[in-house]
Amino acid sequence: MSLLPDSFRNRLTLLLIGLALLVGLPTYIYLDHVYAARLIRDRGEALRDLASAVAAVLGENLRERQREIELLAQTPLYRRTPLDSPDFQASLERVQESYPQYSWIGLADPQGTVRAATGKLLVGKSVAQRPWFINGLQGPFFGDLHEALLLAKLLPPTEGQGPVRFIDFASPVFDEAGQVRGVLASHAHWRWAAEVVQVMTPHDAATNALDIFIVNQDNVVIYPDGQDKTLLAPDKAAFNPQSYTTDGWGDGISYLAATAPIREFIAGQSLGWRIVVRQPTARTLADVRDLQRVVLLALVGATALFLVLSWWSASRFSRPLERLAALAHRIEAGDEKTRLEVADAPQEIRGLAAALQDMADALLSHQEALAQSNAQLEERVTERTAALAQANAELYQLARRDALTGLANRFAANERLQDEFLRMRRHGGSYGLLMLDIDFFKRINDTLGHAGGDEVLRHVAATLRTLVRESDFIARVGGEEFMVLLPESSLADAARVGEKIRAGIAASQPPIDRQVTVSVGVALATPEQEDMDEAVRQADAQLYRAKEEGRNRVAGGPQSAA
Repeated sequence: MSLLPDSFRNRLTLLLIGLALLVGLPTYIYLDHVYAARLIRDRGEALRDLASAVAAVLGENLRERQREIELLAQTPLYRRTPLDSPDFQASLERVQESYPQYSWIGLADPQGTVRAATGKLLVGKSVAQRPWFINGLQGPFFGDLHEALLLAKLLPPTEGQGPVRFIDFASPVFDEAGQVRGVLASHAHWRWAAEVVQVMTPHDAATNALDIFIVNQDNVVIYPDGQDKTLLAPDKAAFNPQSYTTDGWGDGISYLAATAPIREFIAGQSLGWRIVVRQPTARTLADVRDLQRVVLLALVGATALFLVLSWWSASRFSRPLERLAALAHRIEAGDEKTRLEVADAPQEIRGLAAALQDMADALLSHQEALAQSNAQLEERVTERTAALAQANAELYQLARRDALTGLANRFAANERLQDEFLRMRRHGGSYGLLMLDIDFFKRINDTLGHAGGDEVLRHVAATLRTLVRESDFIARVGGEEFMVLLPESSLADAARVGEKIRAGIAASQPPIDRQVTVSVGVALATPEQEDMDEAVRQADAQLYRAKEEGRNRVAGGPQSAA
């Protein structure tokens, strides 16, 4: 029993529909599976790279805030001046003016009583039970995001914002004998983190429905402000920092998402925060769906047109129809070179044959056009992927470069120290480490302003470049503190370079009307040391020794060690 219709007209109609599907369906299936999967993969990798870049920049900013508090706590004012001195109030106010992200900075004595604070807020109050004070007595500390308690009613209200939320940074203050004389702390307003994320957000994020979240260790979205706290990100165990996921977030929408952890910057203290970047899967596949609709409409249109023509011409066919049908079956079988020509047919049949031939050519042209359109779409995706890769490379450089001096920053210095330490562990040898600090830099800032201080920092950075080898590494690791790493060097070599740097800067012509000098601490990293930070700590200790011995000198060389 034949499955084909008995009617010649119906059979001709079935043939034409088959031709349309033979051309269009493979393209539609390709778009729905292969190309959609490729687009998901490329976009997922792009979201992963964006999450990593945001996490790196936010982590570096957190580290800089903590370093600012630590460096301030180590200045002579905080080490030597009596706690009842009004100089502390003026110092804290200046810091807040320079770094407006600090809503409050205060100094508490060992009993937990605030002795000085910006705006004199909480002065005389006890903070002995606050986590930042308790932990700050033990060492550098930062706290997780929390709402203001003691300061909630004291700080001026900010229109259009919710509850005031802070991140705490604290550092112990030691006297010259190494005894704790208090805790210096700051509360950084949470809007600072929002500003960092907004800078890293692509300009077309809203158009592409791209969301960037900060998720805390309890898996709750803490950025952006106003986010519904009941809308939790997928379980953090489902996230792989090296890949991406497609999950629902409890709102009935499937998202393409990637995550990156924010690295800890104080040993043993971790926020447990993650950066999560997501985009609705439907938005990611929007271009594919649009192209699928075009293909589907073309298939429907071509099929409808074939139906009309077949029904119109079937009543006029006669004996040459079998020949024409045989030729059509050859085309159906894939012989695209076959021509629908019936020489002995009447004019009507010859016209139908020509019309069918034109349609076959049109279908082939349409297939070629679809292939060309697909190639152009892939080219656009490639271009956008390349642009994103370039932007990520630029972000990589920005995250490792000090904008003021052009030198490497603390983040880049840590990476270089790690590489050099591992190389030394594998191959032996040693490397020298110098820690430099500009003498009396606070006086320069106080008398010439921050613009004058910036000129001095740039001058010292430029002079340093002329005093070391090309293979040596220079970084600005703090406000006026620099680090020089000397590969394949002995302690004597490092001391000689330190003296060369000290003398070279002292003899240079600074952009101000006074001499600029530096104090230098020298240390040697050896394979016996437990970690890369041991040499850094030794160089820091020698730097403080050089300052205590009168500044503009080098401490830590072979004679000092002897």
